[in-house]
Parts: sequence; structure tokens; C-alpha cells
Amino acid sequence: MTSKRALNEKKDAKDSIDLLLADWARERPDLDPWAFEISGRLWRASSSVLKKTEDWLSPLGLTFESFSVIVTLRRSGHPFQMNPTALYRHSLLSSGAMTNRIDRVENAGLVVRRADPNDRRGTLVQLTAKGRKLADRAIAIHFEKLAELLSPLSLAERAQLSTLLTKVAVALEE
Repeated sequence: MTSKRALNEKKDAKDSIDLLLADWARERPDLDPWAFEISGRLWRASSSVLKKTEDWLSPLGLTFESFSVIVTLRRSGHPFQMNPTALYRHSLLSSGAMTNRIDRVENAGLVVRRADPNDRRGTLVQLTAKGRKLADRAIAIHFEKLAELLSPLSLAERAQLSTLLTKVAVALEE
């Protein structure tokens, strides 16, 4: 069990997951925690990045959800519009409460709803000029701040981590 050997070699915890692993090694030495070593760190990293993202978007008047809506429309290209189903599928959001999310960005003047000319019952959500300007500003800040968070990684480590996380994401998305 490679993970237990690695854990025993660590004299001091390096992160909060090491503390949890030490507890499990003590309480349930029969378990091999290798999967938790990875998934626990993914959970903690995801939660931390989401919190930090909310912090740097807040001065712009955005939540992560409103940010995701407007940047998804922005990267879709001209005319910067999608139907609500495509919007949630192409964003980092779940389908739940998408109508409420669209309502919020519409009330802020960042998007407008339009009738879908190809579907009498359908609606298109379109980014306004104000929304496009804010999306451009927000995504630049977001990329800059994410780069700062990940700056301890070397170029080779960035490439390796990206490759490994892609492999995990593909497996989870199948």
C-alpha cells in the first residue's frame, strides 16, 4: 500500500488532508486511502478556489453563478446568445435554478431574453453591451488571479497536473 508507506514517511502534516489521513491510518489501518488522498485534495482545492473567486468577483457585483452565465455567453462569440439549456451545458453550473440565475443577470442589465426565431416556444439569452464589457473585465481578473494561485507550480508541473486532471475529468464525465 503505497499511500500508507508515504504517509508513514511524513513526520509532519503538510496540508489538512494529511491530518485526516493520519487519523484514518491510526483508526482504520486496514483501509488504503489513496483515492481520498486525491479526491480530498480536489474537494478542498475546488472549495478554496470557489471562495477566492467569489472574493475577487464581488467588487464587480458578480457572484460565481452570474459570472459563469456572462462569460459563457461572451466566449460563445457573436451574437453572444444561447438558449438556457445550452447555457447551462456550456457553463460550470448545474441546470438547477438556471431561470433564477438568468433573472438576476437580466435584472442587472447584463443580458436580455429574446424569442428564439427557430423555436416559437424557445428563448435566447443574449449578452448586452454592458454584460460584454463586464464579462471581459471579469474574465481578465479571473485568469490573472487563478495564475497567481497556481504560480507555485513549474511549467512542467502545470502541464502534468493539467494532463492528469483532464484524465480524471474525462472519466467522470463519461
